[in-house]
Amino acid sequence: MHLLPVLIPLVAAFIGMIGAILSVLGFARPGRIPRPRRLVNYRVHYDDWLGARPDIKGVAELVVRRKGQDVPDASLAMIRISNEGGLDIAKEHWVMPINFTFDGRDVVGVEVSDTDHVPPGLLTGDQEQERLDNFGGGLSEGQTIQISKGKKALALPRIELNRKDRIRLLVLLSGPRDHLRPGVEGDAYIKGAGRRGGLVREVTPKREALYTFGWTGFALISLAAAILAILVVKPFSSAPPVATYCVPGNIAVEGSTAFAPSVEGIAQRLERACSSATVQTNPGGSTIGSVGAAAALQDSGSSASVRGTHLVMSDGQVNPAAYPSLVPHPVAIVIFRVVVNRAAKVSSLTRDQLVGIWTGRYTNWRQLGGADLHIDIVSRTTDSGTRATFDHKILGSTTEIAQSSDTCTSPDLISGDPVIRCEKSSTGQLLTAVNLIPGAIGYADSAAATSPAYPNIDQIQLGGRDASPQLVNNGQYPFWAVEYLYTYGKPAPGSLLSAFLGYMATDTAASVLESKGDIPCGLTTLCAA
Repeated sequence: MHLLPVLIPLVAAFIGMIGAILSVLGFARPGRIPRPRRLVNYRVHYDDWLGARPDIKGVAELVVRRKGQDVPDASLAMIRISNEGGLDIAKEHWVMPINFTFDGRDVVGVEVSDTDHVPPGLLTGDQEQERLDNFGGGLSEGQTIQISKGKKALALPRIELNRKDRIRLLVLLSGPRDHLRPGVEGDAYIKGAGRRGGLVREVTPKREALYTFGWTGFALISLAAAILAILVVKPFSSAPPVATYCVPGNIAVEGSTAFAPSVEGIAQRLERACSSATVQTNPGGSTIGSVGAAAALQDSGSSASVRGTHLVMSDGQVNPAAYPSLVPHPVAIVIFRVVVNRAAKVSSLTRDQLVGIWTGRYTNWRQLGGADLHIDIVSRTTDSGTRATFDHKILGSTTEIAQSSDTCTSPDLISGDPVIRCEKSSTGQLLTAVNLIPGAIGYADSAAATSPAYPNIDQIQLGGRDASPQLVNNGQYPFWAVEYLYTYGKPAPGSLLSAFLGYMATDTAASVLESKGDIPCGLTTLCAA
């Protein structure tokens, strides 16, 4: 008997009933940790937009400014933090101090407001370690509240909180909400704490009642689903057919280093389901870069051994006249970001400003409102699809200045050239250079650009807009490309090459693509544009 459709709702119903019982008894309510424990509550008193509502923007609009600069899509959050446990909390008790995130919005500024007690050394600041003048009285030199990497989070220092101490934070935010993510979310870990690391979100009695009602409703719905499944599921079912993509063999996927992590993740899923299939992504000795790999397949694809075992990843279409034997297969939209070393102290650039940088019109970040620091341009080589996308979508008809450096730090190729521009052959090499060189700027795919492996890199908004799938789909963010897989001619039916292309259209592959920040072609019309 195929029991899975029955067992799943039965297990869900059991979990729901346990949750309802615990809610009634109080054990499941946040904050109900027996004393003596170290426990910090936080409550979001306010989290809403500043300025005009979208439905009245045609009548009036309030512009929010900070330090002389407009704050787009501004919102304000007030968070109260309080020690509600039975013990005082010293600096050494914080294994991981408090960190707040805001459903994808950027943190523009933060102030300690209306405090019952300001812990020693608690100031506000941003990633430049700027101290605000209105919080200096009596406080020692020490840590500041940090706006974390990428401006998406707020990190508090290891502060002292005695019992019943309270702090209120006013946080100015910018950007549209990601409604698929929760609003204000806190995280921390305290020695000697109870569940959830010692930081819990305080809920009102009304929300506690909703918890109980929700668990009970979940249990009843799950139980009804289980009964329905028992009535309709046949007592016997045939074994599922062998997946059409499970074809033995070996293939290699070469080319774009930007899309390689996505393909590698999908290949691993396929190999787990089909142990006789092996898919290598940019194996040692292969040609990397979209254009370079396409040229290699065009030259060697006439060999049956190459034609039946090789795919090319390309950021955007290659020139069909130059590669007449290659057949394109669109699979996803890859989103790219402009990145800078955070020492540059810039957060948004326009297309015109980027053109000015890549043509040598701007040579110092102070010309663009940033630090007094020389601009070092780090580009990709000419065989890169990412570079082709940047040239087409950002620079347009403008031509980049010539390469002037191998080291990216001095004009060692063209003596006396005031503009430094170097080239890197892979995404990783470019990001490593930008991460290490103060004042450096470059570009990379979204997933790689946001990797924690590059802590000194900030992602730049383009004209005040983030690199999000929503803004790409509605035409508000321009730096993206259709990712293609190319074959030499049409792959033979029943081959692993053909099976892998089919697997790229499955829900499993789509989930991997979305986890990497890509948009599957099945979920957008941009691939056909």
